[in-house]
Amino acid sequence: MTDKNAEQAFNSVIEKDTDELMGLTFQCVCGKTHSIPIDYLSVNKGAVNEIRNRMDESGISGAGVLIYDRKIESSVVERVSKTMKEQGITFTMYPVGDGKKDPRPEIDLSKSIAEDIGEKADFLMSVGSGVISDLTKYASAVLKIPCILVPTAPSMNGYTSSMAALTDRGIKKTLMIPPAKAIFADIDILVESPIEMVRSGLGDIVSKSVCNADWKLSQLIKDTYFCPLPSHITDKTEPLYLAAAGEIGEQTAHGMEVLTDGIMRSGLSMTVIGTSTPSSGAEHVIAHYWDLMALKDGGEKHFHGVQVGVGTLVMLKLFDFIRSFPVKKVDINKLKGNYQSKSDLTAFIEKKFGIYAYGVREEYFSKYMNWGEKEQEIGFIIENWTRLWDELDTYIRPIEPVEDALKRCGAAVYYHHLGKSREEMLDALKNAPYIRGRYTLLDLAMDLGILEEAAEKIIV
Repeated sequence: MTDKNAEQAFNSVIEKDTDELMGLTFQCVCGKTHSIPIDYLSVNKGAVNEIRNRMDESGISGAGVLIYDRKIESSVVERVSKTMKEQGITFTMYPVGDGKKDPRPEIDLSKSIAEDIGEKADFLMSVGSGVISDLTKYASAVLKIPCILVPTAPSMNGYTSSMAALTDRGIKKTLMIPPAKAIFADIDILVESPIEMVRSGLGDIVSKSVCNADWKLSQLIKDTYFCPLPSHITDKTEPLYLAAAGEIGEQTAHGMEVLTDGIMRSGLSMTVIGTSTPSSGAEHVIAHYWDLMALKDGGEKHFHGVQVGVGTLVMLKLFDFIRSFPVKKVDINKLKGNYQSKSDLTAFIEKKFGIYAYGVREEYFSKYMNWGEKEQEIGFIIENWTRLWDELDTYIRPIEPVEDALKRCGAAVYYHHLGKSREEMLDALKNAPYIRGRYTLLDLAMDLGILEEAAEKIIV
């Protein structure tokens, strides 16, 4: 395909409505062929009434297993299962959890679900939000059978993604798997979502400019793959959910439809390229760090997207700080003297992360460089500073509209809304880079020796 044809295909794709993106395969301007192997997506009132017809169209038949959190058995699960029975769908129920605590998003739990089900199912269906859908998607991948998702809250963007976010020894892993065959996001169900889960969904998707700026930063410095398509896919709905933030907070049908469409496009932005990078930057690393420390120390844990929203505002401030930093004044000799060896880092990680140190080391050392390599990289950064920011500024958004949207929705905006102290926020900025192998703005600040200075100035 010629460059002109690829550009035409690119422009056609980004202008399509979300449901029209299902099943597409196309050549992209990045040079790769992208596809979205999802048969059907419905974001509508009464969407669950469409399940049987769409199953028939997708060739899904036989006996299913409906996986759900026992806590919602007497409410939305009962409603969905009743509708499925009326449609003549054959299935058995598989509750997860004890009905009190939230099920943990763990790989071992998903494998256990798959082992229990074995050959008893021809397809899986989840009725639930992020944890239940990811457990179901991964189990369906293990069993090599299709799955269908019925979201019960617009709390995260993973419904349409080709991955599951599950923990392994305390470290959140993004596992590449086949996406769901169909997703039925029923607005009649979603308007009844717990409000904090709604706010989590908005917090998750307002991060997209930071995510794509971080991804572009990695390409510019590390020469990693980058594609402009994901940011354009999410750009289409960004002004809509920012404008509708008040209605989202009020959980009107229109607010839920706008938010849900936004999270579905965000998930698709990952599926088209097969990685979570377009929707997971430094703000997600901070959220994952808080999750890990809560797991380690037994502290309070908040919804992931709520934490991401707070992290997004902090990272937008960090972008502003680093952009104006006089990089020519960076002292290479001082950086060399402070550069930590692998043995020193191992000792620090062991002390800081305790029983989770093994997973942290595995992640961090995947991006660790010896001083000679790092010195060359820093030299490249300083030499190309202006060009780097010319490219990054294409993706970075002003902080005010994001901050305003979170406020109008009633979501957490600042770290103290999460019950965090200034010291805990500073700790997250300084230490979150260790838990992910992905290169982000936090790593850039660390490499230049200005992360602690920046943290002290932007966290008030």
